[in-house]
Amino acid sequence: MLDVKKLYDELRRYEQVKDEVVQTSIKVARLSKAVVYSTIRKDFASAERAMRDMEEAVAKLKKLIEEWPMFYGNATTGLQEYVEATALYRYLKEGRLPTREELGVDVYTYLMGIAEIAGELGRTATEELLRKEVEPARRLKEAVERLYLDLLALEPRDFELRKKVDYVGSQANWIIEKLFYATSCRREEGPPATP
Repeated sequence: MLDVKKLYDELRRYEQVKDEVVQTSIKVARLSKAVVYSTIRKDFASAERAMRDMEEAVAKLKKLIEEWPMFYGNATTGLQEYVEATALYRYLKEGRLPTREELGVDVYTYLMGIAEIAGELGRTATEELLRKEVEPARRLKEAVERLYLDLLALEPRDFELRKKVDYVGSQANWIIEKLFYATSCRREEGPPATP
């Protein structure tokens, strides 16, 4: 019959590792939000602190799934969030997106994470418009449009990735709408008109 003692121990280890992957992925996602929040507000010192913690958690996550590849699916959300946060940080700080190889993730995880920065670039454009900075917002709109065209050129067949590409297109349109209102529909500033 079964070697119950041995299988019991192996099953407990399996469950423990799976829980560790899930919890580490959640930690990466939480830290990615801190990176994004700080980066949009141009608080790069806070973003860098959160980035260091996030990269440490990602290294642990990658090591776990390298040893236990069956848990890769439990890690993908955290890895996509890592790609998104790092890409946003690099783009707003250095004007470039990190490559897939720099981030050490597979092509699908990379593209799913990269597509997500469109929403964060839209929020950044809104922040710029609130400061009445139209040109930086216009450049962000152009970046999102370029990202959309680049993603379309990849001709994704996967339904979830295709939805992300459509999301990028909708974000480009959303920024265009905000720019339109900021430049065309706002009231001229000056003294109120007298009746």
